[in-house]
Amino acid sequence: MDFLQKELRAGELAPVLLGDSGYARSVSRAFFARQGILSHIFCNRVPFLRRFCLTAKYHAVAGFENEELLLIALRDFAAGVQNRDVVLYLIPGTDAARQFMEQNRAQLEPNFVLANQTSLAELIEKEILA
Repeated sequence: MDFLQKELRAGELAPVLLGDSGYARSVSRAFFARQGILSHIFCNRVPFLRRFCLTAKYHAVAGFENEELLLIALRDFAAGVQNRDVVLYLIPGTDAARQFMEQNRAQLEPNFVLANQTSLAELIEKEILA
């Protein structure tokens, strides 16, 4: 999988959302409006109209529900941008993604900063999924 992103600049925060939901789209719009930052949304498939989204870049992961495949996709994404000194900020976009992050915290933390209620609220004034 080639996830190398031309939009990511060195020293920048890169929001990575798991799951395509109304919540994930609203978080990506908030990041774009407040910080001018594109978000990266990982999901099972990218609906046609979302391919033209101006506030987020969608990444289709075949077998998104499979934890191992999703971990591989996230590790590949992180490896592709590691030389750019980018802070990858992982945010759950769905309840299933939140559970995935909790179960795989140890494997995700070397590459990602995991969002929590306080940090997300400070960045974009939006509460994390409960």
